Amino acid sequence: MRILPHRWPGAPVFATLIDRPNRFLALCRSGHRVVEAHVPDRGRCLDLLVPGQPLVLVEAAPQPGFPPRRTRYTALLARARTPPSPWVCLDPGGAPRLVAAALERGSLAPLAGCTIAAREVTLPRLRLRPRPRIDLLLRSPGGAEIPCEVKSVGAARDGVALFPDAPTLRGLRHLALLSRLARRGLPAALVLCAQRGDVHAIAADAGIDAAFARALRSARRAGVLVMGLACAAHPEGMELLGPVPVV
Repeated sequence: MRILPHRWPGAPVFATLIDRPNRFLALCRSGHRVVEAHVPDRGRCLDLLVPGQPLVLVEAAPQPGFPPRRTRYTALLARARTPPSPWVCLDPGGAPRLVAAALERGSLAPLAGCTIAAREVTLPRLRLRPRPRIDLLLRSPGGAEIPCEVKSVGAARDGVALFPDAPTLRGLRHLALLSRLARRGLPAALVLCAQRGDVHAIAADAGIDAAFARALRSARRAGVLVMGLACAAHPEGMELLGPVPVV
């Protein structure tokens, strides 16, 4: 088993969720202490961030030049309530790292041989306002630039990972941008990255966001490369499991 360390270093701190007062904050019990933890996942996390569910926290390291954080910890993993109850990663910002590692290992066949030219780029010469940033700018073996957006997927039902778990205007903007490029005959890619190890496919959740599901179908028809990647979450890091279909 090859483990990619989590984006945030530090020893795992095991805890239990007491409450989630808002999207950004979790009150947790660790041993005999009640601690506050920052929640990086802004979604609903309905099967994850439920009182009584186990969590893995990591202590936040001080950032030079920045004021101290209010929360001493970051909520890194949550145990899913629904069997088989895997650990699920709560770090959407870590998903592009997993896709980068999959590219290095040749796990995404439609992007075979591609390398990362840049990260977090705003593409020029597009009239969309506001212009969304794209997670990865890839370079093909032939030298072509391929914008690649990565979406972290944490929700699942019956072995299928589901995105999004809350309506996403940002996701719609990304699909509109990628679709526009594809209709011009330019390459564009979307990777849905399931950060849990109990899924065999990924799908758009039309019950949560019908507009996103329609836009995803439209993007595929336009020629956007749509891929799925499954990863298992562990307290010590993430395990790449490989590609899965987007159904």
